[in-house]
Amino acid sequence: MPSIEEAGILSTCNRFEVYYVSHDTEQANSEVMNFLKDKSGLAQDELHPNLFFHDGTEAIDHVLRVSSGLDSLVVGEGQILSQVKNCAAHGGDEDGSFGKVLGKLFNVAVSTGKRVRSETGISKGAVSISSAAAQLAEMKVKEDLGMDFKDARIAIIGAGEMTRLLVTHLASTNAKQPLHIVNRGRERMERLSEMFPNVDMSLHTLDEMWDQIGDADIVFTSTFSQDPLVSKATLEQHPRNGKKLMLVDISVPVNVDYDAKEAEGVVAYHVDDLKQVIDANKEKRMAAVKEAEVLIEGEIRDFEGWKQSLRCIPAIKMLREKGETIRQKELAQAEKVLGGLSQKERDTVERVTKGIIAKLLHGPMSHLRDPEEEMQRVEYKLETMQKMFQLGQIDPHAVVFSDKKKKNKKKKANQAA
Repeated sequence: MPSIEEAGILSTCNRFEVYYVSHDTEQANSEVMNFLKDKSGLAQDELHPNLFFHDGTEAIDHVLRVSSGLDSLVVGEGQILSQVKNCAAHGGDEDGSFGKVLGKLFNVAVSTGKRVRSETGISKGAVSISSAAAQLAEMKVKEDLGMDFKDARIAIIGAGEMTRLLVTHLASTNAKQPLHIVNRGRERMERLSEMFPNVDMSLHTLDEMWDQIGDADIVFTSTFSQDPLVSKATLEQHPRNGKKLMLVDISVPVNVDYDAKEAEGVVAYHVDDLKQVIDANKEKRMAAVKEAEVLIEGEIRDFEGWKQSLRCIPAIKMLREKGETIRQKELAQAEKVLGGLSQKERDTVERVTKGIIAKLLHGPMSHLRDPEEEMQRVEYKLETMQKMFQLGQIDPHAVVFSDKKKKNKKKKANQAA
């Protein structure tokens, strides 16, 4: 994508976001759209209604809200911060495509996410999607199945990270054990069982799935399958003789088809239904959300100031170079006078003349760096500075946004070593 200088992808079970830096937003958006079309196989008229675009301050605000857990289905949940950290680590490694701007932005996002969780009450009572799923089942089991949660036989389809979090939560409740885990391969299930030595688990391969669904009262599904595992049709192929069943699907894409709830005696919940659990604690978190938003506003101002200062780097560099050129030229012209000085005296002249140049340029450079200035004022200042100091053409895009050259040099050095 020729117009994109830096890029990174944040992909979780509920979001797929592409972050990128470009001097041509319209062209970059078009290139990203084509990338998504190619990867998804969807036509533009199918894809576009499901996308959102943010740029500038809106994009900065978005990633900070994401890392702080304010944009999560479960406000304040901690998984997303780890995922943002992973994105930052991958983008910043030798093969990553982060540069100066995205590297800084994601570092700020991670530190902001940590601050929000430590300085506000946003995480108090906040849970992962897996925990919310367990809470929903616990809350609905009496109404839907006419039984207590402690008496319900539980089966879990899948043995990945979401299942690990689900088991963590179930272990802290009075959920009936053993938990019946179903997965394609045994290795993951055995590893999961080793993580929870105090939780009784019964492990079953995928060919036993319908036997386990038939015996269960509550079934949680969390696999990487691209197609539904359970539907109205498959449920009707495996009759339960009047026994009720609760299905809780926390997979994206869905493991339980939306028509499953039409089968007799079956209730089915999906990720969207977890909002019921979230709403139960919403009021408690509202004050913490407001505190977090104030904190985020401050972080945005700081980042905007830093980003704005990048536009001044070419002018500052030219100022320094011009000052150094003048200094060296004047010293060269005075060489006849200075020629008789000792090395110590010449070093003193060097130090004093450099100090004079630095102090003369300190005011103008500080003026350029002022983070409180609006962008229009910065452009005006750059133009004024150019005329005052006869700097020639200042290209604000001359600043190196990407550190790819440094990464490539480092990579070659490592290979040589």
